[in-house]
Amino acid sequence: MIGSETCSARVFEWLEDSLAAAADNKAVEGADPSMATLTAATSRTNNTQILTKAFAVTKTADAVKTYGRAKETALTLVA
Repeated sequence: MIGSETCSARVFEWLEDSLAAAADNKAVEGADPSMATLTAATSRTNNTQILTKAFAVTKTADAVKTYGRAKETALTLVA
């Protein structure tokens, strides 16, 4: 699971719940319910990190028509 999240501290904290396994839990209307066993949420933490990547692309390389991409800079930014 990869995503992005806005955070306001160097240490990012969140709670993680666990989902119950799929079960055959159908009931007839009016039946007495059985109480489920609940598990507490797990506290997770992560540290923020700043990543950098330097690159150089000449104006000529950006101006030349290339097959499969518009500009060399666009490819280098995502690689």
